[in-house]
Amino acid sequence: MIQIYTNYVACDTYEEAIVAQGIIVNEMCFIPKICNDRGMFLVEHELDENQMKELLNHVGLNCK
Repeated sequence: MIQIYTNYVACDTYEEAIVAQGIIVNEMCFIPKICNDRGMFLVEHELDENQMKELLNHVGLNCK
């Protein structure tokens, strides 16, 4: 499950984080770091929360 926040995306798995990172790279032209924090993988972004949710849903990832 992926949770979207104002400036980062929290993913349960590294694979989800890689997909989220790829979307951010395509949309923003920069490569965000993936941080492992207490079993969650966090990916920083500067997109609108709704835009990020729409992009993740478009590739088949469930967002909360």
